[in-house]
Formats: sequence, structure tokens, C-alpha cells
Amino acid sequence: MNALHRIERFLDKHMIPFDVVAHPHTQTSLATARSAHVDSSRVAKGVLLEGDQCLMVAMIPADQEVHLGRLGLDHGQEFSLAEEERVAELFPDCDPGVIPGLPQAWGVEMIWDDALMAQPDVYLEAGDHERLVHVETKYLWDLFGDAPHCHFCQPRVRH
Repeated sequence: MNALHRIERFLDKHMIPFDVVAHPHTQTSLATARSAHVDSSRVAKGVLLEGDQCLMVAMIPADQEVHLGRLGLDHGQEFSLAEEERVAELFPDCDPGVIPGLPQAWGVEMIWDDALMAQPDVYLEAGDHERLVHVETKYLWDLFGDAPHCHFCQPRVRH
């Protein structure tokens, strides 16, 4: 089963309305937002984190980055960015480097930043470099379920 099909099945199972938005091939979430003509704060990107004996995906707006120290303090453990190889292991039916917007469809734990709730809708990575899944924000509570959430992102630092 390909990644988009898995996501569609997950959304259908939870009775969440959605639409798929195609865009030209991109390599980053910010480029995806530009390519899809969507404000980058409305594109949710996944960041794979490694903690004490756990891996989880942090979902944040594409124009932000994870503040590892704040997240660690909130959860009582240290986190670091996981190696790229781990992404391929956890999400084998996704294109290389893509963390899908609904990691729980793969049985992967997640945490999400409250900043995602500030928009009327969000665009989730569909598992490839050319499609997004568009969902109204009011459905995020149903989609993300009991996954923990708090504010742990910060504006991206430009290098």
C-alpha cells in the first residue's frame, strides 16, 4: 500500500473530510508551501525525534522549528533529532526523507504543537514530495487523538 492510500484509509476510518492537493516536486516543507501556494504556517511538517528509548514525530508548522530544550523540559526527558535512516525504517512506503502528516497511521507516536490550531485549516504531508492532504483544523483533535500537545516550536533561525 502506498503512503497516500494509507493516509486516505486512516482519514476515512475516522470519518474526516479531506482533499488532496498536488504540487510540483519539492524537497522541503517551506518549498512545498510555496509550490502549493499555501502559507507556510498552514503546512504541518513532521520532525522525527529520538528520546530516552523512544522515537516520535513532532508535528509543527513548516515555518517553525522544534525547540528541543522546551520540549524536553515539558516532558522530563532529553530529545534529539533522529537520523535520516530511521525515517525510512518507520515509513517504508513514503518517499525518502518524507515524514507523513499522520504518523499514527503507521503506529508511530507523535506530539503536536498547539500553534497548528491557530489556522483554519492545515496541509499534511501525503508521504511523497508532490501531494498534501488538506484538512480543516477543527478535525485535528479527532485525528491526533490522545497524542500529547503543548507549545514547543519557535521561529526558524535563518543561517
